[in-house]
Amino acid sequence: MNTTDKFFYAAGIVLFAALTVVSVLQNTGIFTLTDFGPPCSFFAVTGYYCPGCGGTHAVCSLAAGRLTESFLYHPVVPYTAACLALFVLWNTAALFSNRLCAKSRLPFWHFSIAYVYIGIAILFLQWIVKDLLIAIG
Repeated sequence: MNTTDKFFYAAGIVLFAALTVVSVLQNTGIFTLTDFGPPCSFFAVTGYYCPGCGGTHAVCSLAAGRLTESFLYHPVVPYTAACLALFVLWNTAALFSNRLCAKSRLPFWHFSIAYVYIGIAILFLQWIVKDLLIAIG
C-alpha cells in the first residue's frame, strides 16, 4: 500500500468511527448534528441551494440508517461512505490474506483520482438539479 492509500485507509477508519459515535448519540437522543450550526448563508441570500446544502442532514440520515433519505439530501455523502467502506473492507481483507496465506494473496485496491472526479460530478449535478427544481416551481 502506498502513502496515499494508507492515508485514505486511516481516514476511512476514523470517519466510520465518527459515524458510529454520531449514530449512537443520535439514537440515544443525546443530540443530532442538525442542532448545531447556522443555516446556510447562500440559501438565505439567494433563495437557492449551495453545493453543500443538505450535507449535514445526509450525514444524520446515514447515521440513522436511512440510506435513501441520505441520498436525497445529498448524494455525495452516501457515495463517499460507500467508496470508503469498500476501500477499507477490501484492503483489510488484503492485509489479512497477505499475512495469513502466502499462496492466495489479494491485490490491494489503490486510490484513484477518478473517484474524486466522480464525486465532484455528482456534487455539481445534484446542485444543478435541486436549483432547477426551485426555479421551476
